[in-house]
Amino acid sequence: MSKQILLTISILISDRPDTVRKCLDSVQPLLKAVPSELILTDTGCGEQVRSIIEEYTDHIIRFQWCNDFAKARNAGLKQAKGKWFLFVDDDEWFEDTTEIIHFFNSGEYKQYGIGGYYQRNYGNREGTIYSDLLVGRMTRLEPDVKFVYSIHECFNRVVGKVKKFNVFVHHYGYVYDTKEALHAHARRNIEPLLRELKAAPNDMKLALQLTQEYNVIDEYEKSIEVAREAIEIAKKGPIENDFCLASLYTNVVLGLMDLWRFQEGIAVGEEYLQLDILDPMAKALIAVRMTSAYMREGEIDKCYALTQYYWKVYHDYVRDDEKFITYITNITCSSFEPYNRSIILGNGVNAAVLMGKEDIAWEWFQAMEIEEHVVHIEPEMVKAVAEKLPEGSSKAREYYTEMCNVFLRREDMKFFITDVIIARCRQGAAWEDKVRLAAAYRDCVMEHPFRKIIETAVLICARDAGEDYDRAQAGQTAAWFWTHMANHMTLMKDFDFVKMEEHLGLVPGQILEKIPFYVWQKELTAYFSHYSREEAVWWTEKFAAYLPENSMVMLLWKAFAGIYDAIGEAGSEGASMEVILSGVREYADSRIAICEQIYRPEILQNKRDVLTEEDQAAYRLVALEEQIKAGAYGSAVEEVKELRELLPGLNPLMKCYLEWLSDKMKEQEKEKKAAANEFQVLSVGVKLKIRQLMTAGNYEAALAVARQLHALMPDDEELLRQIEKLEGILQGG
Repeated sequence: MSKQILLTISILISDRPDTVRKCLDSVQPLLKAVPSELILTDTGCGEQVRSIIEEYTDHIIRFQWCNDFAKARNAGLKQAKGKWFLFVDDDEWFEDTTEIIHFFNSGEYKQYGIGGYYQRNYGNREGTIYSDLLVGRMTRLEPDVKFVYSIHECFNRVVGKVKKFNVFVHHYGYVYDTKEALHAHARRNIEPLLRELKAAPNDMKLALQLTQEYNVIDEYEKSIEVAREAIEIAKKGPIENDFCLASLYTNVVLGLMDLWRFQEGIAVGEEYLQLDILDPMAKALIAVRMTSAYMREGEIDKCYALTQYYWKVYHDYVRDDEKFITYITNITCSSFEPYNRSIILGNGVNAAVLMGKEDIAWEWFQAMEIEEHVVHIEPEMVKAVAEKLPEGSSKAREYYTEMCNVFLRREDMKFFITDVIIARCRQGAAWEDKVRLAAAYRDCVMEHPFRKIIETAVLICARDAGEDYDRAQAGQTAAWFWTHMANHMTLMKDFDFVKMEEHLGLVPGQILEKIPFYVWQKELTAYFSHYSREEAVWWTEKFAAYLPENSMVMLLWKAFAGIYDAIGEAGSEGASMEVILSGVREYADSRIAICEQIYRPEILQNKRDVLTEEDQAAYRLVALEEQIKAGAYGSAVEEVKELRELLPGLNPLMKCYLEWLSDKMKEQEKEKKAAANEFQVLSVGVKLKIRQLMTAGNYEAALAVARQLHALMPDDEELLRQIEKLEGILQGG
C-alpha cells in the first residue's frame, strides 16, 4: 500500500535558469522530511531550464501559456494528490523550511486550513532594501478550492484557521535593471486588470491591484481615481474582498503625497484617520507619510502626536501580530517594515528634539535600529539632533551625543553629520561662543581634523574654569595643524586657531618657526592651489602680528601670497596690472630675502644657476621690473620668454605680461611717431627762419641755425642743400 501524500508542492516553470535551481533545491528538505510530491508546470521554458527541472522530477505538466496565471496554477492543482497544496514561483526560494516540516510531522496541520509565510520582496540587487508580504500560499485541499484571477492569482477561499509561519522566501522578481523594464511589466498587467475590474467592479482586490500597477509607472492620478471610484462603489452596496477597502483609502493619501500635494494629502489623511472602516495597519501607513508632510509644513506637534499613535499600534502588532493577519494587503504589508518604521520614527525623533522631549527622542531613535539596518535617514532629523546638542540639559546632551556617534559610525552619514556639527559651531556670534559650542561636542567620536578643534576648545574651557589642562597636548595639536594646514586653513580661520593657541598660553610665532622649512613650503604649495584671496589676506595680517618681517616662515608665506595674488588677478576679467606688478614684486622681494639668508653673496652674484627655479625666477622678475621702468619693453619681452621656460606654471601670468608689454610697445611707437610729427612741424618753422636770414643777407647766422637743425635731422636733403649753398656763399664772399 502506497504511503499517503500529505503535501503537494506545485511550481510554475518559465525560463529562469538563474533562479530555478535555487528554488527547487530549497524545497528538497520538505520533500525528504514530509510525505509529499513535486509537480512542475512548464509554461514555456527553454531547453536549458527543461534539462534542469528534469533532474528533480518526472511529474512535469506541459501548459500552453495563455496570459492567465490562475489557469496555469489550476493545471497543477488538478493533478495534486496531497492533503495540502503549496505553490511557489521559480524566481523565489525558501531560506529555511524547518518550521513547515514540523507543522506536518507534528500533526499540527490538522488544526488549520491555510498557511501563510513571508515573501521577502527585494528592492535592489544587493538585497539591502526589502519588504515582507505575508502570503497565503499553502491550503488544505477541498474539492471546490481553486485559483482565481489571471494576474496576482490566489485561492478562491480560505478553508479554515490561518497558521502563520515565521518563514520567508527570497524574491527578486520585482527588481529590474532599468526603469523602462519595470514599467513595461506593470503595463502588461494593467490591461487584464482593467478587463477583470470592468467585469467585477465591486471586487476591491482587483481595484487595489490596479492602483498598485499605476503606482509602479508613476501614474498616481489614475491610481487615485481607481481607488476613489472603488470607495464610492463600496458606499453604495455589497463588495467582494472588503479587507482591501482600507488599503484603497490609504492609497489615496499616499498618491497625493507622491504628487507633492501635501496640504491636500494632510486634509484627506486627517479625515480618513477618523474612519472606523480603516484598520490599524492602514492608519499606520497613512501616519508614516503624513508625519513627513507635517514636518515639511512645520506642524511639529501634529507630527509628534501621529508618531505616538504609530508607536502604540506597532507595539500592539509586536505583541500579537496574528491579530493583524486579516489587515495585510500588498500595500499595508510594509506598514511596519524597517524602511517605513525608520521614516516615521525619524520624523518623530526630529519633532521630539525640537519640542525638548529628549527621553522620547532617545526611545524612538533606538527603535530605528540605525546600525543594524540600512534604513531611511532624513537629513533634517540628523541636523535637529546635532544642532540641539549644545543647548540641552546634561541628560539631553548625553542622548544627542550618542545619536551623533551612531551617525558618525555609519560610512554613509559621517561626513554629513560632521559638516552639520562644524556649521553649528560656526554659528557662534563671537569667538568665545564658537569655543563653547565646539566644546559641547567633546564626546563625539569623529575622524576629522575638527576633532582637534573640539579638543582645543575643551582645554580652553577647562583653563577658563580654573581647572588644570594639558598644555603639552595643546602644543601637539597646534604643531599638527601647522604641519597639515594645506586643507584646513579655512577651518583654522573660522575658529581663529591662532587665538586659541594664544589663549592656552602658547606662542603662535614660536610654533610656526619650529616647523621645518621644507614642510612649510610643501603645505603652502598645496594650500595655494585652492586658496581664497580674501582668506589669504586675513592670514597675512594674522601672521604679521606674530612673526618678524624677516622670518623665513613669514617671507615664504608672503612670496606665495604675492605670486598667487598676481596669478589670480591675471586670470580675472579686467585684470589690474598694478595689482599684478605689486604681487610679483612681493614674491620676488620675499624669495630674494630668503636667498640672502641661505646663500653667500658671491653665490647670489655669480652662480644663480644653482638656485631653485623659483628663486632664479625671483631675480629675473626684478630684472624684468627694471627693464619695464627703463622703457626697454623689447628686452622685457625676451625676459618674459625666459621666465616662461623657467617656470611653466607662470604661463597665465606671463601671457598677461606679454599682452601688457605689447600694448606698452605700441604706445611707445605711437609716442615716437607723434614726437617725430611735432618735430617735423617745428623744422618747417626753422627752415623758414633760415630762409629769412638768408634773404636779409645774414648768412653766418643762417648757416649756424642750419647746422644745428642738421644735427637733429641728418637725413633731410633739403636742409643739406641749404647748408652747402650757405657755405658756398660765405666762401665766395
